[in-house]
Amino acid sequence: MTNTKISNLGSRRICLGTEESRIPAIGNGVAKPGDIVGITDATGKVVGIDIGASEMFRGILDDLPTLAEDTAVPDGAPCSVIIPKSGNFYRIGITDPTGAVVSGLSHAVSATAGKLVGAANTNLNTAGNMAINSKSLGNGDTVMEAQWL
Repeated sequence: MTNTKISNLGSRRICLGTEESRIPAIGNGVAKPGDIVGITDATGKVVGIDIGASEMFRGILDDLPTLAEDTAVPDGAPCSVIIPKSGNFYRIGITDPTGAVVSGLSHAVSATAGKLVGAANTNLNTAGNMAINSKSLGNGDTVMEAQWL
C-alpha cells in the first residue's frame, strides 16, 4: 500500500516517542501536519523549509485533530511545532522515493517545501542529514516513519 497520508502509517499521531517540547506558531495555509517547518519571526507563521528558499528549521508541524486529514493548517490558525529529539520516532512528509527503499536510509532537506528527501550515497554524519526511515519505503510514498538523528 502506498503511504500518502500520516494515518496510512497507523494513526494520525506525528510523534511516536515520549512527550515532546512544542513551540506555538500560526498556520500559513500551506504547511500540513508532518511537514518540516521553520517559523517566520515577523509573523509567527510556519513555513515549509527547502534548500535555497527557506532554511529556517524549527521542527515538525504537529497534527490538529480538528482539521480534516492531509489538510494544511489554515492561514492564521494557532498550531504548534514539535521540537524533534535525537533517537525519537516521528511521522513526516517526504518526496516520493520513486522505488523501493530499505530502512535506514538517511534523509535531508529537499527542494520541495516541508519535505525530506532520501540522501542516497551519503554518510550518516554528512551535514544536513536529519532522519533515517525506520521502515521500508515504496514507490509513491510521501510520508514515512523516521528516527531523528
